[in-house]
Amino acid sequence: MKKLWIAAMLATLLVTGCTQESEIIEQTAPAAEEVSESTETVEIEFWHALGGTLGDGLHEIIAAYNASQDRYEVVPVVIGSYSEIDEKLQAAYAGNNVPALVAGGSHDVFYAKGLVEYFEDYMPQSYDKGDIVGGFMKAAVMEGRMAFAPAYGTSQVMYYNKAVLEEAGHSAGDLKSWQTLSALQGDIIGMDTGLNTIEYVWEPMWGPDNIADIVSSNGGRFISEDGETVTINSPEWVEVLEAMRQWLHEDQIMRIHSGGQGWEYWYKTMDDWVYGKSLGYTGSPGDYVIALEAVKEARAQGYKNEFAVTHQPGWGDKDPAPYFYSMMYFIPKNKSLSEEEKLGAADFVTFATNTENTAKFSIATGYAAVRNSVLELPEYQSYLESNPDADAALKQIDQFAVPAFIDPTGGAITEALREAVDLVQIENKPVQEVLDAAQEKAQRELDKLK
Repeated sequence: MKKLWIAAMLATLLVTGCTQESEIIEQTAPAAEEVSESTETVEIEFWHALGGTLGDGLHEIIAAYNASQDRYEVVPVVIGSYSEIDEKLQAAYAGNNVPALVAGGSHDVFYAKGLVEYFEDYMPQSYDKGDIVGGFMKAAVMEGRMAFAPAYGTSQVMYYNKAVLEEAGHSAGDLKSWQTLSALQGDIIGMDTGLNTIEYVWEPMWGPDNIADIVSSNGGRFISEDGETVTINSPEWVEVLEAMRQWLHEDQIMRIHSGGQGWEYWYKTMDDWVYGKSLGYTGSPGDYVIALEAVKEARAQGYKNEFAVTHQPGWGDKDPAPYFYSMMYFIPKNKSLSEEEKLGAADFVTFATNTENTAKFSIATGYAAVRNSVLELPEYQSYLESNPDADAALKQIDQFAVPAFIDPTGGAITEALREAVDLVQIENKPVQEVLDAAQEKAQRELDKLK
């Protein structure tokens, strides 16, 4: 049974990254004399590419910050996309006319070119580095120093049917590895879920991302440590993708929905879990708000499902190591910027990512907050009481996740992998053969950079 309102709502969530506007908590900005003796308001030009409700939420933060003090005025400039930010920023550097702050874009690329100021050189004392979620801090630090400041992040998590799992005599501990999860098939498949029966023990999301997360746990990487060799056909990759091929095509205990228009495959994967056809699926923390409501609706119709979320499994006896993606703030390094503008940019970031505001953003969107202290915030604790496991992504990023792979070719490696994974997941092609071909194709592109 499909619910069109679920699909429509999830489409909005995936496109905008948010389902409701977040309430903004004001904080008192540092006194003007702490940063400068001047009494003139300093304009902070801020480029970002956040649209829809997510962009509205950011602009609320900006308005609240501007109203909280009169030393700085943040002036947002909305750019169409992250790739457009990169293009315009390149031109701005050349013309010595850069903004004081940027959110999104290829922060790592600009850093590698020496075009990013170290955030820690300008952050006020009120910015608590020790409170930043571990994974986010790893991504923010370059060569031992904090170069960027995390805004929010995501790392795919596991949504599962707790009622089915427990009725079968198991617990979340049995989801600790992909091997223990797949071994549940005998107890799970065929179970009655009210108006359906369990057909699949799990449904990964279509594409290479879930595969890459599993391979990361298995010790595999996209390229060698020296950056010279594409390694997507290594034994670590082959082992994981071969197991997935077997689970999908031979054992048929897992399923991949693919194709369709837009996010159709995502809706179908989610629907199977909501309406009792699979034990669970791997999805975005941004699914949380609509997923919880969908399960409540399904239960009201007679489906057996108890909403639960947990971190991704490891591979064998190895710890999980899924990738996470973080939106970063960064301050461009250019002679056109004054020290005061840089201080103002860092001051705004401190306000935008304080405990209260990052908690409000997380509650509104499902994306991970950047501070551990949100877990101690009374408002967030109250939220967790009625929203089970809403902190799963935050905990995963803090305990297990690793920074996302940045493709030095601009996408050739990840595209070659995507094509290979499709051949295995959809067409049941031999794993070693398709990965060898993908590696050769990607290697040619990497060699062009030498």
